[in-house]
Amino acid sequence: MHLLNFNVDRIIIHQVYRRDPDGNKIVPTQSHEFTNFEQSAMQEFKSRVKDAIGEGSKAVQMEIVNQETNDLPTLVDQLIDKDNVGFAVSSYDIAKKLTEAQQTKSIPGGIVVIFSGTQGSHSKRFLGIIKAEVHSGYEKEINPKTNEISLKFVEELLLTPGTRLYKTAGFFEKFDHNGISENLNDKWIVMVSDYQISKAEGKAAAHYFYSDFLGCGYPETSARTTKQFYESTRLFISEMNATEERKSSLLNALTTYLKVETSSTISSSDFAEKYLDDIDLQDTFTAYMKSTGLPDNAFTKDIEHIEKQLQFRKVNFRSNVKITAPSDVFKDLVIIESIDGDIDASGSPAEWTKVIIKDRIIKQE
Repeated sequence: MHLLNFNVDRIIIHQVYRRDPDGNKIVPTQSHEFTNFEQSAMQEFKSRVKDAIGEGSKAVQMEIVNQETNDLPTLVDQLIDKDNVGFAVSSYDIAKKLTEAQQTKSIPGGIVVIFSGTQGSHSKRFLGIIKAEVHSGYEKEINPKTNEISLKFVEELLLTPGTRLYKTAGFFEKFDHNGISENLNDKWIVMVSDYQISKAEGKAAAHYFYSDFLGCGYPETSARTTKQFYESTRLFISEMNATEERKSSLLNALTTYLKVETSSTISSSDFAEKYLDDIDLQDTFTAYMKSTGLPDNAFTKDIEHIEKQLQFRKVNFRSNVKITAPSDVFKDLVIIESIDGDIDASGSPAEWTKVIIKDRIIKQE
């Protein structure tokens, strides 16, 4: 998601709590005043938001599933139109929705940050939600007069470089929304990320956060997008100005990236950073993938449509010679190199391929 001309105009923060030892909900603490960061703190806050759900992030675009009156997407759709007084009051409903969604005692408390603003060349509106989790031993500072968390605590939790226990969602108003459709997916693009889980467990976000709380789900087109990624990357590699050995290595890497790596999200920039060691080539690859219609951001990996292709690596030669092997052994046992062959009529050597298979023959037919 390109967050150009990114402006935040309202921030309000409420506090949510872990359930008590008996599993009962604890009523969240409501804030009544907007949070006003000084300029440097605001820049850091916006930077954190961009890192979480902006271009190049691990955020995943999701679909709005629940659109009834009391569902969070409907609350967001209504909240964005309210004046400051109404925004401050109604934002507390989001904290209550989060409290409802946190149904187990293992889910930590923290603060829920609701903020709005505009972004893009046409200054379209957005509403963002951050849950910043409070780990055990982190001392909360409470204002004795208002019983609300202090701004100092908020700044430390949100802006300290080592603090990244975030779950973040952004509802971005679409440029081409006509105001007629009642389907909220026609009005809003939803980006969701969970820094802690995407790094540790290979998931895009905790289920309670994106489903029970946000009322969203993974797009049904993930399998088609993954297939497009696979086919476009293969084509890019096959047309590279590189040795056959290099191309073979990258095709092995593509299989590993889609089949072996545990992350549930993939992106062109992530593949480029991991497997293309030249910066110019990385830029060329990401630009090429964008030109094919693939999203800039990470998207959910679903190999349903390419599962069979990922099981085997195949190499075909013009003379109808073929080499086929399971993908997991191909990368370890098959070495492909380009070599010079016999001199042709023009005096140039023919392009041949040397294949080394690190195993012995057990049968010929």
